[in-house]
Amino acid sequence: MLMHAPMQLQQSDMYGFFVRGDLAKLQATIDTTLNEVAAGRLTLKALSPYVLLTFNRIGHADSADPADRAKGWLSEGEVITWIMVGAMDGAGKPAQLYWHPCHIFVDDAMALVNGRELFGYSKYLCDYAMPAAGAEPLRCAVALRGFQPFARETKIARHPLLEVNATVKTGEHKPVHGFADLIEQAFALLQSVPDFLNMDGAGWAHILSLLRRPRVDQILLKQFPDSAGVKAVYQALLAVPADIERLHSGRLLGYEYECSVHAFASFPLDQTLGLQLGPQSAVLPFHIQFDFTTMPGEELVDNSAVAAEKIAILGGGVGAMTAAYYLSQQPGRYAITVYQSGWRLGGKGASGRNAAASQRIEEHGLHVWFGCYANAFAMMRQVYASLDRPAGAPLATWRDAFKLQDYVALAEDVQGQWRNWSMVFPALPGEPGDAGGELTPWQMALALFGWIAAWAGQIGRSARQAEAMAPTPNGKWPGWLRRLADAVAGEAGELGLDVALAAAALATLAGRLAPDSRLHGSAEHRMLAATLAGIRTWLHARYRAALDGNDDLRRLLICLDLGITVLRGLFEDGVLRHGFDVINDIDLRDWLRKHGGDEEWCVNSAPVRACYDLVFAYEDGDTGRPNVEAGTLLRAMARICLGYRGGIMFKMQAGMGDCVFAPLYELLRRRGVRFKFFHKVEELLALRGDIDSIRVTQQVALAAPGQEYQPLVTVRGLACWPGAPDLGQVEPAQAALLRAGAVDLESYWSDWPQMHERHFGKPPPSVTLRRGVDFDKVVFGVPVGALPALCPQLLELSPALKATSVKLRTVATQAYQLWLNRDLAQLGWTWRPGGQQPLLSAFAPPFDTWAAMDQVLAREDWPAGAAPKSVAYFCGALAVAAYPPFNDGGFVAQCNERVRQGALKQLCGQIGALWPAAGPAGAFPWQWLVDAHEGSGAARFDGQYWRANVDPAERYVMSVVGSSRYRLATQQSGFANLYLTGDWIKTGLNAGCVEAAVMAGMQAARAICGSPGLVRGETDF
Repeated sequence: MLMHAPMQLQQSDMYGFFVRGDLAKLQATIDTTLNEVAAGRLTLKALSPYVLLTFNRIGHADSADPADRAKGWLSEGEVITWIMVGAMDGAGKPAQLYWHPCHIFVDDAMALVNGRELFGYSKYLCDYAMPAAGAEPLRCAVALRGFQPFARETKIARHPLLEVNATVKTGEHKPVHGFADLIEQAFALLQSVPDFLNMDGAGWAHILSLLRRPRVDQILLKQFPDSAGVKAVYQALLAVPADIERLHSGRLLGYEYECSVHAFASFPLDQTLGLQLGPQSAVLPFHIQFDFTTMPGEELVDNSAVAAEKIAILGGGVGAMTAAYYLSQQPGRYAITVYQSGWRLGGKGASGRNAAASQRIEEHGLHVWFGCYANAFAMMRQVYASLDRPAGAPLATWRDAFKLQDYVALAEDVQGQWRNWSMVFPALPGEPGDAGGELTPWQMALALFGWIAAWAGQIGRSARQAEAMAPTPNGKWPGWLRRLADAVAGEAGELGLDVALAAAALATLAGRLAPDSRLHGSAEHRMLAATLAGIRTWLHARYRAALDGNDDLRRLLICLDLGITVLRGLFEDGVLRHGFDVINDIDLRDWLRKHGGDEEWCVNSAPVRACYDLVFAYEDGDTGRPNVEAGTLLRAMARICLGYRGGIMFKMQAGMGDCVFAPLYELLRRRGVRFKFFHKVEELLALRGDIDSIRVTQQVALAAPGQEYQPLVTVRGLACWPGAPDLGQVEPAQAALLRAGAVDLESYWSDWPQMHERHFGKPPPSVTLRRGVDFDKVVFGVPVGALPALCPQLLELSPALKATSVKLRTVATQAYQLWLNRDLAQLGWTWRPGGQQPLLSAFAPPFDTWAAMDQVLAREDWPAGAAPKSVAYFCGALAVAAYPPFNDGGFVAQCNERVRQGALKQLCGQIGALWPAAGPAGAFPWQWLVDAHEGSGAARFDGQYWRANVDPAERYVMSVVGSSRYRLATQQSGFANLYLTGDWIKTGLNAGCVEAAVMAGMQAARAICGSPGLVRGETDF
């Protein structure tokens, strides 16, 4: 009975509508079907959030195959939901346009069987309604049998799925003449729909060229399950072209339409397509009558027999573990091995438990997660859900591991005196990691307009005594004010008497512009910029004299000057039309000066200093040499301050190793990922454009050969990373030598190889990993600072990679932690809104950032009656101008001593500004420090924790002026099987942080296997 292709389908009468879905859900559907099967051999991306919904009545269908021509013909009706899909090239552009029929509902059983058997169409029997020949196009609908809701007692029944109804007559139907005319007219309408395609002009032109061909290229997943319904015995992606033979007639319909989607558990269109339940607009309605032929399909991917591809992941930081997480979501597809020096994962985010000091948590520095970390939180939410820890277990859920922190403090130096500026950020809807809702640059600008209007209202209330108007020149209102009054149909005099009213009027004017700022005219932006400059000048004239001694007024003026200067610069430099990268040729402070920012209230204000402190933006750690790309930092701060979900930041409730890397490790091990600890990568070597071999040093031998090292320890029921290797698992003679020499196996400057050779007569063994044997593809998750040491040959072969190595800068950082027998109030800090503890920045260098981290004490294991009452974390940049060769064994100790001396200096000289109870300079009460050795005076500091982060793998990646253009995308290393990851690659965020590292890991996984298709925040628009 099977009728073979080509299938001739004549007298087709089709009505079509576009309905807006959710791009993230559409991509998830593509990822879990097409991309999962493609496994990196093809990368498919949903190009538009709009779903094409077609109702088609086919009058005559038969086979043109000679063997089937005499069998007969049939007619059928079909309703299809189509996703526009692009097969992406290496540059991330659509090389081929496909339409994926996600759901197909037909009214004929023979059509159903033939479509499923031949092409793999996901067809289901339905009842449908569409206009009769010659009738007005008022209603289309589909209903079918299924389950609603899913429940043991639910009996299968017929339920409505969706209908499209005409609502308003807008004009006459507009005829089209031929296929080319149809495409041109439809495309002009598509371009008028906001966000129909997230592409620039060149991208639209490319899509138009693909659409002009008189055929529709379909892409389908065809698979047959085994008898258990568990695995596919045949699985392939098919490209099935449908050639348009003749267009009899066509018209664009003269009605507005509404599409109503019903809840239907068997066919959840709100989940698979992101359509809204209930009514929504159906746009670009059309009606065509045509003949077409469905041609034989071509197998793009055939998974009938695929061996697991070997993936070597080098490094255990955030980017590497993210890549492992997404690659391992496809069971049996990849054999993944992680190679990590030392005994733990985490990179510069690693933390460890000190077993000799009550299992206290010791970090590389201070780590918090911002509420705008959409990708990072989404991953960790999935990790915790997959682990499914028992209720009541320590850190059972992600909400247990991350707690809201909306209280932030800044340190202000006001005429030589430190003043603490405390602020509480408002809660916003949702939770971090929720799907969708990313802010565009224009939405961020509108939010900033709203804040400026609010601050303008507050400043008036805070300085009623200074309300005397600044004199107007010659008794006339300035031009910018008159132009604003004209634009909002107001009176200049009325606006001139109230700065808040003028700011609100400007916000109203901005809100009238198109939601896509790329469509704005330059004249509109120039007018807004000039008005902002006028308001700023006006504020200075009105309030400057009232600032002395008035902290509230000064801080409001700082917010206004900074906010207005930023907005003005965004308008004047075209950022809102072209993206943040257009201003990456200038340092942020210089950019603020360029746009008239006040030196005190803007350029060197506490908020700006805090931004530089946040990203350690000081060349060679020298705080006198600030350097950061204006666009990169403004993008990051806009997302942090305006684009968060729930709260602006979240504190981890234990070490980052405990909250992030231990759960990731546990889940990856469950999925079959192998970890080779104590495997230090020494060099990558290439041959004919591929990574051909990797030289690795096996640092230690395990006591039980053939067994895997077990890295975690349990502290109060929680899996944690220890601060030192478990030498009980190491070969005894080597363990004794490591213990006696206090060897740091994580250090670049470790003398362990020399020590090993002196003692055992040979260096630690070297292992060479071979392409095709040990790996097929390599994920390079090692920080950029290690490129010269690990990839000298690669740098010579790849000019782009060499430029990255040279142009991207890193900076050393430093940190110390204090455990105290005084609580925060006893230290003298008493302001705790909602019971929260402060996180403060912009303090005196070298330790410019402090956070009270008392929440982690409950996860440490102190003896009864000896637990500290508080713990404080400090961090900042560390000045290091040059790094010695690896055989300089004393370098790290020298740096650690500098950190120790700097911490002692801060405690002796500056800490009273934060902790008033500490007394005047030189009088720090050392007895406050918890010291197991009960030292005397400053010696009690030796019982605390401090470190210099100088290793290439520990240093912070900077975004110095002009460096972003040298960042490479994950697949741009110059070697076909090498994929870069880490916060140093081109992610779209392009700044050193957890979110950028997660994005990089997702991009590496996507380049290999096609999933995840959507990485949020990759582009500004």
